Amino acid sequence: MTSFEKKKKIQVLVIGSGPGGAVTAMTCAENGMDVLLLEEGAKWDRSDYGDSATQGMRRLYRNRGMTPIVGKTPIGYVEGRCYGGSSEINSGFWHRTPNEILLRWKARYDLQYASPEEMEPYFGWAENQVTIEYYRGDLPPSTRLFKEGVEAMGWSAVEVPRMASSCSGKNRCASGCPTDAKRSMSRTLLPKAEAMGVTVITNCRVKMILRSGRRAVGVLAGLTRSDGSEELVRIDAEHVFVCCGPTETPALLRRSGIRYHVGASFNLHPMLKVSARFNEPVNSHETVLPLVQIKEFWPEISLGGAYFSPGHLALNLSENGLDYQRIMEHYRSMATYYVAVRGSGKGSVHASLTTDRSTHIRYELSHRDMWYLSQGFARLCMLLLAAGATELYPTVHGQKPITTELEAVGWLDRTLPKKAVSLTTVHGFCACPMGERQDRCAVDSFGRVRHFENLRINDASMLPDSPGVNPQGSIMGFARRNALHFVKESS
Repeated sequence: MTSFEKKKKIQVLVIGSGPGGAVTAMTCAENGMDVLLLEEGAKWDRSDYGDSATQGMRRLYRNRGMTPIVGKTPIGYVEGRCYGGSSEINSGFWHRTPNEILLRWKARYDLQYASPEEMEPYFGWAENQVTIEYYRGDLPPSTRLFKEGVEAMGWSAVEVPRMASSCSGKNRCASGCPTDAKRSMSRTLLPKAEAMGVTVITNCRVKMILRSGRRAVGVLAGLTRSDGSEELVRIDAEHVFVCCGPTETPALLRRSGIRYHVGASFNLHPMLKVSARFNEPVNSHETVLPLVQIKEFWPEISLGGAYFSPGHLALNLSENGLDYQRIMEHYRSMATYYVAVRGSGKGSVHASLTTDRSTHIRYELSHRDMWYLSQGFARLCMLLLAAGATELYPTVHGQKPITTELEAVGWLDRTLPKKAVSLTTVHGFCACPMGERQDRCAVDSFGRVRHFENLRINDASMLPDSPGVNPQGSIMGFARRNALHFVKESS
């Protein structure tokens, strides 16, 4: 028997152990509340981290890293499904929600008590918990070359701090940090929460939220036993926080019959990658990913560096088939970079009608998305050529290698064809936007679901729209703010 089966009713039930769920569980526990946290994925030993990309995806990712976002232009989406959620597999880049975005959320969604000044203590708390620092070692070649390109173009760029204290640059972020340098949830907030009395149950997928009138009374969950069998369990709770992430949170709510502005406004950061070949060894597969991002064209366009391995390079090159096979021989002199845009298209998340384990995600790129992707693509190519790249290989079907500035600059006046681009994303949000605008928002300014007294959301799905930056800082800051408001309201 597990510990939660012996309890009559849980005071606070948290679903999901990523940044939102971990912050929520710890905040409630440190204020004396009885907390149970459920995680769909497994808890892995540190010895299981830093393995091959294939093994990492099997252990730590949802759908082994192959979650499709359908639309006229399909987009590959990856997220974590393990103890610690996506914090176990991301790069650790850290941004606070930009002031402009906070003001926009106030104007468009009437988000209350979220000015830059009001959010300051919550961001500061989160940064102390995960030890935000700049890279201590010499900048790796992929970063140095990128910076040289930025300087040659006369643009502005910044090194982005990371929650990776004493990073040794082993390039294993995407498979789980094997050195504990990355301060993911499994190394920081979750152990603290458990020390405060939080019970964590892994391998437990919540299938449905149980309701009675305006209250959530508990959940039905499938608990996977050590022999692979599944047991259906009911868990009663006084308060429920859904922190399953930008796609699984709306899917769970919709499976449970909760649909008011839920899942109809999903958004993301569409990302196009370009692999660059240089005349010198870069060895990107052995060093930390490029640490510099360009904010010259922010908030609509960001340029930066992507995770690199021979396998990822082969996948990127596969857009043009056999023409690029010869390039793999030169992977040691290559690095991969990206252009990402602040999505303005229309997306949605729906639960499957036939199974509780399938979530349907859709996103249609807007004309503005494609225009900004084209603008960013042109500028990224010009930058990399200025940095000394001899050939550029974009994830654009039918596009020949770019070798001259004239070939690159032409895309400033043209739009990439939707059917030719191969896009990915690791940033999703706003499927259940928060704010006081009842015509737009699924939850109020502190994450409480409309028409419910005790059901709350506290993860990326509540961000009102695209923040234009890596979202973990936003998620943790708002989760802390919302959880403290709940504690105060409940006392």
